[in-house]
Amino acid sequence: MSSLRRILGQLAPLGGDAFAQLRAGWRAQALTLLGIVWGAAAVVMLLALGSGFNEFLDLGIEKTGDRFTEIAASFTSAEAGGARVGRRIQFTTEDLERLEAGLPSAVAVAGESERMVVAETPHRTRATVLALASPGIARIRNHHVARGRFYDAADETQSRRVAVLGAGLVEIFFGDRDPLGRAIQIEGVPFEVVGILEEKGFQLMTNMDLHDRTLFVPLAAGRRLLGHGRRIDQFLAEPHRLDETPELIAEARSVLWPQHHLPDAEQDGIAFYPVQDIMGPTLLLGVGLQLLLGFIGTVTLAMAAVGVGNLMIALVNERRRELAMRRACGARRSDLMLQLLVETLVVVGAGGSLGVAAGVAIVAAVRALPLGGFPQPVLQGSVLVTTFCVLVGVGLAAGVVPARLAARVDPSAALRAH
Repeated sequence: MSSLRRILGQLAPLGGDAFAQLRAGWRAQALTLLGIVWGAAAVVMLLALGSGFNEFLDLGIEKTGDRFTEIAASFTSAEAGGARVGRRIQFTTEDLERLEAGLPSAVAVAGESERMVVAETPHRTRATVLALASPGIARIRNHHVARGRFYDAADETQSRRVAVLGAGLVEIFFGDRDPLGRAIQIEGVPFEVVGILEEKGFQLMTNMDLHDRTLFVPLAAGRRLLGHGRRIDQFLAEPHRLDETPELIAEARSVLWPQHHLPDAEQDGIAFYPVQDIMGPTLLLGVGLQLLLGFIGTVTLAMAAVGVGNLMIALVNERRRELAMRRACGARRSDLMLQLLVETLVVVGAGGSLGVAAGVAIVAAVRALPLGGFPQPVLQGSVLVTTFCVLVGVGLAAGVVPARLAARVDPSAALRAH
């Protein structure tokens, strides 16, 4: 404990002396300092870029829905009641009703189909994506209404011809006019625009197009428009809690398997795709990229630390008489090692502080640029903490060899040589 108190007591005066020497000889150390500045700035920029890419992926998933499980129809792989293998499963409105009633683990269930249609207003005629979906889709897909409203259960029950526009379709179809309350012709049938969604921008996972360029209509009205009868392409179900996803899937199996006469051994006729399983590999890719960028920045800083180490070794050789005098006056080897470590950390810390400031400024400047759909760097607290830890590690590593050389100075030989 006494040794620790002695070391802590030396840090302040040693640090002050090191700063004084750095100020006096900064010209001779300019290139070394510049390497540390660039290395620290590179660590900040690369880690911020990795954080921005991960946030970009997270937002891309969240905008499309980050909790639901997709239930998709496919072809059977097992015989059941004389039915042949490879039978196509087709979802219907009865399946949707049974799922809505039979999934206590679900906070929302929706049926969804998407088709390309021709939409027309007096301003423009063009092909666009039409999403036929039950009202629960607004919660599941994270649709937020900017103006007006999203269609509700009454619109669905009464097959009302109402439509909600993705944010990107407003100017396309209506120019500078307010679309609320106006009609849009979908395959020649008029639908009243009742709502406009908030702009989502980039999305990581969609079926046919971004939601900003999609028309949304009630499932019942859309099926009647396109002559789908009772058919539905897929279902989406969102659990109350994400950890209830396996329970939700089990409940959906118990509802759908008897309805479609599937044996318990059937695995392929109806597939379940939790969004976290679909996007898991992509998110791991983002984490891997961030680690790679952090490694590259650390290597860049470590290369600059080599220059610091060489500088400190040169200083030890120049100051052998000074170090010998300290040893002759009673300084311990540990005192000399501590002195050189503190001096190295001051050099690394000074250059690192300038580098961090430069990195932060560059990140702020890049974020101010109009990058469109590209990920922007994100300066999180973890980026600065990681950079600080890397600087400390690099400083200690760069100071070890000079400190050991200083501790080995032979007072008698050094004084005789001078």
